Amino acid sequence: MLELKRKAIIISSVVAAFLIFSTVACVQQRTKRTGKNQGKPNVTTSAKQSADSLVAAKKQAGIDTTGAGKNAASKSGSVTLGDTSLTNKGLTDSTAVDSLSNPDDLQNTVQYTAEDSTIMDAVLKQVHLYGNAEVTYGTINLKASYIRLNWVTNEVYAIGTTDPADSTSKKTVGDPIFQDGPETYNTKEIRYNFKSKKALIQGIVTQEGDGNIRGEKVKKDAEGNFYIRHSIYTTCNLTHPHYFINAPKIKMVNKKQVISGPFNLVISDVPLPIALPFGFFPFPKKKENGTSGILFPTYGEEPNGRGFYLREGGYYFAISEYINASVTGQIYSTGSWGLGVASTYTRRYQYNGNFALRFNKNKSSDEVDRDLGRGQTNDFSIIWSHAPRPRGNSQFSANVNVSSNSYNQLQEFETNKYISNVASSSVQYNRTFGQFMRAAASLRVNQNFGQIDPDPAANGRKKDGKTNISTDFSFGVNQIAPFALKGGRGRWYESFRLGLDFSGNYELTNSLTPIDTNSASLGFSIINNVDPTRQTTKIVPFNLNNLPEMLKDAQFTGRYSLPISLPNFKVLRFVNVTPSLSLQGEVFTKQYAYSVEKNQVRIDTLRQAGTEYSYNFGAGVNTRFYGTFFVKGKRLEAIRHTVIPSLSFTYTPDFTGDAFGFYQKVNIKNRGLDEEYSLSRFRGVGTGVSNGRASSVISFSLNNSFEMKLKTKSDTAAQQFEKVSLLDNLSLGGNYNLLADSLNLSNITVNANARIGKNLNLNFNMNLDPYAYEANPRILSNQVGTKVNKYAITQGQGLANLQNLGFTVGTSFAPKSSDKTKPVTPAANGNPTVTEEQREFIAQNPELYVDFNIPWNVSLNYNFGLTKPGLSKAQLIQAVQVTGDLSLSKNFKVSVNTGFDFTAFEPTITSLTLYRDLHCWDMSFSWTPFAGSASRVSNYNFTLKVKSSILQDLKVTRRRSFYDRSAY
Repeated sequence: MLELKRKAIIISSVVAAFLIFSTVACVQQRTKRTGKNQGKPNVTTSAKQSADSLVAAKKQAGIDTTGAGKNAASKSGSVTLGDTSLTNKGLTDSTAVDSLSNPDDLQNTVQYTAEDSTIMDAVLKQVHLYGNAEVTYGTINLKASYIRLNWVTNEVYAIGTTDPADSTSKKTVGDPIFQDGPETYNTKEIRYNFKSKKALIQGIVTQEGDGNIRGEKVKKDAEGNFYIRHSIYTTCNLTHPHYFINAPKIKMVNKKQVISGPFNLVISDVPLPIALPFGFFPFPKKKENGTSGILFPTYGEEPNGRGFYLREGGYYFAISEYINASVTGQIYSTGSWGLGVASTYTRRYQYNGNFALRFNKNKSSDEVDRDLGRGQTNDFSIIWSHAPRPRGNSQFSANVNVSSNSYNQLQEFETNKYISNVASSSVQYNRTFGQFMRAAASLRVNQNFGQIDPDPAANGRKKDGKTNISTDFSFGVNQIAPFALKGGRGRWYESFRLGLDFSGNYELTNSLTPIDTNSASLGFSIINNVDPTRQTTKIVPFNLNNLPEMLKDAQFTGRYSLPISLPNFKVLRFVNVTPSLSLQGEVFTKQYAYSVEKNQVRIDTLRQAGTEYSYNFGAGVNTRFYGTFFVKGKRLEAIRHTVIPSLSFTYTPDFTGDAFGFYQKVNIKNRGLDEEYSLSRFRGVGTGVSNGRASSVISFSLNNSFEMKLKTKSDTAAQQFEKVSLLDNLSLGGNYNLLADSLNLSNITVNANARIGKNLNLNFNMNLDPYAYEANPRILSNQVGTKVNKYAITQGQGLANLQNLGFTVGTSFAPKSSDKTKPVTPAANGNPTVTEEQREFIAQNPELYVDFNIPWNVSLNYNFGLTKPGLSKAQLIQAVQVTGDLSLSKNFKVSVNTGFDFTAFEPTITSLTLYRDLHCWDMSFSWTPFAGSASRVSNYNFTLKVKSSILQDLKVTRRRSFYDRSAY
């Protein structure tokens, strides 16, 4: 019996010693805390059960398991290289010593910290972190209220805890936030393996590009793909989104795109009955090049005879962060088609631009026209814009807009482009050489698309379009003072300055120069056989077939001049005298030779270069005097009238002499009398060609301005008086040629402009012809008549004949706050995520954005114009234009654009537009009740779309426009 008792005591002692040894080992691993015992937060059931074995052992040993010292420093540690090493506060497991590296070892140190408590379990090889716990492993960071590390399985587990401040609520705090590099995932519960890089997640919310993904159960694989069940995808950033795409399963491919199974759209918690079998949503790349993808087309029917269509469908190429491109196409039910290529490029702080090339093949819907090969036209458009930042001593820029005559009429959808009848393009290069020399070259294209063909068979197409292509270059030397190269000493002749300018021009146009063969205007007849169609301006189609004729009519012209500034001086203290001297010339690539045969002139064209020059000299005088009218008013003190008269004289010698060689003299018998004519060797003959004779021109002008002097409203103002302009300028001017044989006096021009108050602007101009006109009795209809060398006042036609008159008045009203300098758009202001490239795009395209910051704005403009050449009937233009907008609320704006044409007595193009910002959606409604002509009937456009560019095709559109019969 004693032997059995002895054995029982020995066994009990061994068991007790083992328990004591285990407890002491755990106590030594526990982090010592100081301060008042505050306890740790309540851990959720699943988290607490994971540490049951350790907590039970500590309670049996009488050790505190609550974690004392809430205000103490947070506890931290690290786990390195392998499953069996644990380092914390200097305690190291001796079994970790190994000369060989285990292939299963971790590649980085696992660092951890917690504010409340850190519990080490050496038996289970686990670390329990309580209160704002954080674990970092390489690029991976995990934060949660509770985290458990297991260095046997290389796993980390994290979950939130119930809110200790509200025991009755199921609300949790400290939900896990998992960050892998730049990607952040908000979760409810997560289990992650450091080695396999796989994870199981409950309740995920993550932002990817413009959208965010939310799901209940998530599995992450080693490639970074996420498999999400019971998921939603939305671009609304609210906790309860306005809309979302509801899908049972979603696969999020590693930082590239989201692939969805069957899904439907839910708007305002209302699921739509329409579902799609799958979805594909690419993520925009971090750099500003976006993501390549398909561009979905629009569809509808248009009234231009091409039938139903699919337009602007294609593919977008995100080439790099500096350049992108898109290829789009069009197809119509009648067989018409089109292709387009567009690209945008940028280089920060250097340049940016865009390029677009489009081609359309148009076929008529009329079967008879198609059988006869008629009704087929080609349209093209080239747009290129290049804007560099000024750098160094050279600069290249381009602004190209070239298209066929009917392109705007058939292909453009915007109203302002549709009605545009002109286009201009230019490509320029400028360079400076040192301080004084400069050079430039440019290529310009100017187009006028002509007028609508009245022929019904033309179907409203335009004709007689004009295209002018010119290339220019210039070289110059800035004016220098040769007598004051070292600064000068103030002598009068040191202000003499001299420069040099040379420029060249080659012009090619389909508007061929008219050849004047009218003997009545020339004074003689021409023996050459001249195309009768060339007697007036002839317009030929701009194509390769007419290129030889256009090249024959084209000519290179070079011009040079010597800008000379002479010293000016004063006479009688108040009169400024400025002498002038100028020398200029031209270089031509062809000449004309004249011969007389049978009292008729033959003109021969010589392909021979030549030059012609001229010079003139003169002087100008001007002065300034004032008149003041004193008024005893409450605030008005005086009105001052400023008068600036000027008078100048310019003399140009006669260059028709044989010594110059610029003109050839021919003798023609006219009614039995010999008459001598001087014909230009370089400019040919006809109306508008100068005769090279001497001229002595006196030019005069008179400028007036009125302003008033007012007392300031405030007695504490820094200045006692303020000046207010009444009339900025009222001027008239003209010239008189002393040596002209007739019509010596030029037309008199009158101009005036004023700014009344801060908002009212007035402009006035008038052109008066002092000579009389005589009617041609053989012309019965409206005619201009012939100007004769008799003043109008002597022929009972008044003081002068009014040629044209223009008058405009404009004003605008807006709140005072909107007058201040404001940001480009509210979206760009205060949003740190907006890039510099996006700000530049907004600045260059303000019409694409709505500024809700301005409460209201109204602009009024009145325009009156009168044109009356000679004796013809006056043509009037009189219209009023009103534009304005009103913000009904923070996110609701109404815009109106209307007017009235008093000449046609009908409204101008009128449009009403409503904008509504719906947080993650945009709504706009545009209605044009009156479009100005029968061809552009009233139209409307309604669009409700998602703001995000990634879901730009998620929209509802209904429209009726002048270019479409109906479209969705």
